[in-house]
Amino acid sequence: MKKIAILIFALCIQYTFAQEEKKEKKAKFATKIIQNSVAGFSPIFFGSFETNKNFDITIYSVFWTNTSFGTIESGGDQLLETGVGLGFKLAGGNWFLNPGVGFAHGKFLSHTSGTKIGEAVIPNTYTAYHDDIFDIEAYIAYYKSIRDGDATSSRDLFLFWAAPGINVSKRLVIGAFFEELAFMNLENDDVNKNIQVYRYLGGSVKLKLDNGIAFRLSAGANLVTDVGASDEFYKVSAFIPL
Repeated sequence: MKKIAILIFALCIQYTFAQEEKKEKKAKFATKIIQNSVAGFSPIFFGSFETNKNFDITIYSVFWTNTSFGTIESGGDQLLETGVGLGFKLAGGNWFLNPGVGFAHGKFLSHTSGTKIGEAVIPNTYTAYHDDIFDIEAYIAYYKSIRDGDATSSRDLFLFWAAPGINVSKRLVIGAFFEELAFMNLENDDVNKNIQVYRYLGGSVKLKLDNGIAFRLSAGANLVTDVGASDEFYKVSAFIPL
């Protein structure tokens, strides 16, 4: 009888631990690699932590690695972007809404003599909608310089892109692509306070692979530029959950 009681107790302990493991919240990590014909090469890292609420806690980091940013003579220093947000799954899980706030580090926006930590604050929102017909993604961010002073010449940055598409098959999405990047509120320019770096409009092809991996190629015309960027553009990205 004693052995039976011990066995029952052991089974209860095992069941309790199994239930706790089932309730353990997931923590996910992914990377996205981007090559833009003007903005350059930008690897991005994403993380998310499940909560007991109706949202996840998200984190991200962007490494803007255009080589001209980092040159001592003429560059603006490398730009590092880090941030945190909340990820909401809506419309039965088809719609993902991720507002957040980030910080820029470097001297790309503050034009100081050396790297500044937290040189800009970045309110931003990413959204995505996926169902049997539509595959839509969009992102908007405003980089507001906050480290300006008497010895600096600051500027803000505006970024927006959208990729609406149609599911041609389980693996293929065909759609449009729009993106614009602009410097705003330039302190050292009394005439042109805003400068359009580029305004892209073109087509997009997205390939969906196994395990959540996605590859996108976008290309088309550069409609507006104040900095002499090419009349045509391309952008390649690969999203890879880890």
